[in-house]
Amino acid sequence: MGYDGNMNLYLKYRPKTIEELDLASVREVFEEMVKGNKLSHAYLFTGPRGSGKTSAARVLARIVNCERNETQLGEPCNKCSECKSIFSGSAVDVIEIDAASNRGIDDIRELKERIKLSPANLRKKVYIIDEVHMLTTEAFNALLKTLEEPPSHALFILCTTEAHKVPDTISSRCVQVLFTKATTSEMERSLKRVVAGEKAKISKEALAKVAESVDGSFRDGVKILDMALAKTKQIELMDVEKLMFGSAGYSVTSLVKAILEKDVREALTVFAKAMKEGMDINYLLIVIMKELREGLLAQYGQGESQLEVGEVTEVVQLIYALDEVARKVATSPVGEMLVEMAIVDWCSQGAGGKQPPPSIPNTTPKKEEVIKKQEPDKEEGREELEAIMPVQETWTKMLAGLNGDSYSLGALLSKARPGVIRGKTLVIEVNYDFHKQQLMNEKFRKRVEELVSKVVGQKMRIECEVKESKGLQRESKIDRMTEVSLEEAEDIFVN
Repeated sequence: MGYDGNMNLYLKYRPKTIEELDLASVREVFEEMVKGNKLSHAYLFTGPRGSGKTSAARVLARIVNCERNETQLGEPCNKCSECKSIFSGSAVDVIEIDAASNRGIDDIRELKERIKLSPANLRKKVYIIDEVHMLTTEAFNALLKTLEEPPSHALFILCTTEAHKVPDTISSRCVQVLFTKATTSEMERSLKRVVAGEKAKISKEALAKVAESVDGSFRDGVKILDMALAKTKQIELMDVEKLMFGSAGYSVTSLVKAILEKDVREALTVFAKAMKEGMDINYLLIVIMKELREGLLAQYGQGESQLEVGEVTEVVQLIYALDEVARKVATSPVGEMLVEMAIVDWCSQGAGGKQPPPSIPNTTPKKEEVIKKQEPDKEEGREELEAIMPVQETWTKMLAGLNGDSYSLGALLSKARPGVIRGKTLVIEVNYDFHKQQLMNEKFRKRVEELVSKVVGQKMRIECEVKESKGLQRESKIDRMTEVSLEEAEDIFVN
């Protein structure tokens, strides 16, 4: 059978047997369970996303219900009606629950009532609860009572990416199975199975590149194969490089070098070029973090490091910041902007590894500036003078009202500052025309106007003005950016 472009390969090649489970350690646990013919009433599968927890749970559901395993546990046959119904998702006795969406006590109470009933068709009624750590405290307490006195026909499989959030009272009543990030050899084994199933071929170099680039996630690895097989049945290194990075042979060395040197103009230019070439932003962030990590490890090993000892703490903070951005990029409509803001933020920090805590820029005018505004023949000047003192307070309260409900907007406002209030208009100052365009986007503009109106107690509107901030001028390479024209700065962000 050739490539099936109508079916997601990750779903198509989910492990169907113990032998096909991707992680060697998990296969060993299942093999011991089968060999000893011992089954617990509850299991806790813990590990990172994409490591195969849900797939293994479904294999276990078939193991305990397979027609030929009635007296002795073994590999599921995947041919009997029981196996087929579970594999297709039509088995009414295998219930999968997303705890992120069904996390309340009422949901667990309903589960408790349903679990008393005997299975309709299978020997075991299996409950697979994904992201179980999302349950509320009350829901956990209700689940605990069920785990303490489970009916003989019930099997619980709890899955989580954050085991530390599962109460000890719950985890202690489960057999815990640890799912780790895949090793390179485990990843290659899994990917070879997919390629063979599609009757395709992949070079050793291409296979190694995919295996090394997906940070131990089987799901991400198969996703790359899925895209590659849509174009060719003979996958070469350049094929996967183009898919992951937008071009074959792409290197992040120049970008990492510019970031480490805090050359904001060069970093933004190189990043913009990568985006223009179609490089996947998620993989770009992963590769940047890996290269930064290797530099840190080299600091304490035998390799050559680009870092001075005093920069180590700074770079660790940068890796954490990029990881946070990576989490937001997938769901943000302005993912590229989040990365740009992270680069500007990093490069704007002073040397020496000391990053000042986030604060609202101090725009309270100097005494001579206030006097200058007291011109009796300028009506607008008097209006500004009457409003100038509460501007900072208004801005502070407005930012507090944002309350983290929009990471993208928060990133934009963190690089802006309050100007003046002219009547019923708050003027916001930014450094670049690109920044202005983003803030004045209808979605963001309306949200800011809502926040300001709430603080002031009357309907307000906002305007945005491009003004170079003197606060950005430092004795570092950041000086060069404040000296470029607004047109040049816009080119850095947009092109």
